[in-house]
Amino acid sequence: MTIAELTARVQNAGKNRDHTQRVELLKKAHVLNSQGKIDPRFFSSSNVKATENTNK
Repeated sequence: MTIAELTARVQNAGKNRDHTQRVELLKKAHVLNSQGKIDPRFFSSSNVKATENTNK
């Protein structure tokens, strides 16, 4: 499978996801923690603070 084919496959899979499925995918990837906020174990404190300020 070429990179172009893989990219197209990932893009097509993403089109069919709803918001809940996207959030669950981000939680499994440890981008979001169980509260739906950026996981501070993998992101700098400045990024965590910046996103907390924008989500209020």
